[in-house]
Amino acid sequence: MEESEEVNNDLEDLADDLSGIAPPAPSVPVSNIPNSDSSWMDDDLRSKESSLLRIDRLLVSGGARLVLFLPLLAVMLLGAAQSYGANDTEWWNETLRDAAGGLSLVKTTYVAALLILIADVFLLTILLRMMTYTRTIFHHEADALTSSGLTFRSTHGYAEMRATIDGSIRQITATSSLIVISSILLALSMGFPSGDEEVSPVLLALSTGSLLAGHGVQLISVRSRYNASEPWGMLEAFSPPIHPALLSRPFNDVIKAHIDPLLGIRITEYLKTVRSELMEGCTMSELQESLLLLLHLRRSSLISESEFRTKLATMVEPTAIDGLFRHPEVGEETWDRLLQHARSQCKPFFRLHDRMRMRRGISSSDGGFWFDVDMENLVVGQANLFAFILNSGDESKDLVLKVQTPDFKPNECVYRLRSEPFKMNSDPLNPPLLSSMIQEMTNSTSIVWQSLLPSIKGEATVTVRLEDDSGNLISGRVLNVQVGSDLITRTRRSVGAMFMIGALIAIMSPLLPFAGSVLGLL
Repeated sequence: MEESEEVNNDLEDLADDLSGIAPPAPSVPVSNIPNSDSSWMDDDLRSKESSLLRIDRLLVSGGARLVLFLPLLAVMLLGAAQSYGANDTEWWNETLRDAAGGLSLVKTTYVAALLILIADVFLLTILLRMMTYTRTIFHHEADALTSSGLTFRSTHGYAEMRATIDGSIRQITATSSLIVISSILLALSMGFPSGDEEVSPVLLALSTGSLLAGHGVQLISVRSRYNASEPWGMLEAFSPPIHPALLSRPFNDVIKAHIDPLLGIRITEYLKTVRSELMEGCTMSELQESLLLLLHLRRSSLISESEFRTKLATMVEPTAIDGLFRHPEVGEETWDRLLQHARSQCKPFFRLHDRMRMRRGISSSDGGFWFDVDMENLVVGQANLFAFILNSGDESKDLVLKVQTPDFKPNECVYRLRSEPFKMNSDPLNPPLLSSMIQEMTNSTSIVWQSLLPSIKGEATVTVRLEDDSGNLISGRVLNVQVGSDLITRTRRSVGAMFMIGALIAIMSPLLPFAGSVLGLL
């Protein structure tokens, strides 16, 4: 007992001695700290990706679209070589056979098809390399933001972006592998012909099947175009997983929902530098809403450049206005790309906004309310329904908005709204600016954004009812839309399915005679 008490006393004395010593700071792995080396590596990767991106837009998936037409040309050459048979035409023997190294017309056609396949493999390698650079830059950006303290990997849309990038790489890898296999089999069929024929029929059939399968995979899988070398390059790889249902600041809410996390962080960090130059009484959210609305009006040629700058000058210092458009990453082109992308993804919102601008009045048939609803005419995937409610009365009113449909999920949605009155300045001697009037109307409008998931294919119906708090119907709309793929997507998938069926037939063709002989013996 005495020994244990002495040990305890010694431990207490040691603890007292160490209590005044500050513990050392925990060591942080060097790899988690962004440094100049990682920045230099990202710049080098962006430069390489930018070079490949120009080639891609000019030759590969854009411009000439060689990855789409080269396999088709190779299939045509293989079919033409099969139709020639073993007979050479006289014009070939007399004029071009010596120039072709003494090869027959059939053999020359096969060689041309092989060269085209090699060129296609080279272009697919460029595309695959570019997408690999994009994925590497994306992961480096995620690591840098995470190490700086931002929870980037848990942001909405990160998992979807990573899945989109990985899925595109897998699709290109599968297509490239099948085209490579087709090229190897075609070369082997010419190197090891059977009997008196120019090529080996079995290897040629397998090569044709691999070629058809590879091109079929490319046609069926529609790849989004994205890159990491441009500030707006990742917009197409992002789809908003969630969005607000009631839009308090419509343009900011709609466009912000379609900004990918990387660009969203860049915009947020830049706007922090503008906060100190805001006019008194103006908030950052008001500046963002006004900026996006004014950009939309200017892009639509509804306001002049002078009115655009005059309106912005009431919210931010004039020196900051030029900085909004000359920033290397968040410049004028970035804002235009954001508007263009949001307009292509949420067409109903912009159609409703344009109708509200052109109408500039309230219909008496709707009980003193301007009520309008819109959604996509052709629903591909998720549908976006927007409802605009503007109160022209003298007092606030409680309203109930019901969205009912048997063809979408959810089948029914109910929104309880408080609509404040809006009075438009109608002084003919002092008319307000168009930008000010549109902004006041937009801010006073109750806007509902409801996403709907189709449960059927074909024609679908959506009913929208606007009621007062007693359940009396004020106004209503019935929307008839079509659910399905667009014409281009249907055509691509149909042609791709035909290629896959042709690949199966080509691969099975060498086995059919053998199977027939076996069945005959049985």
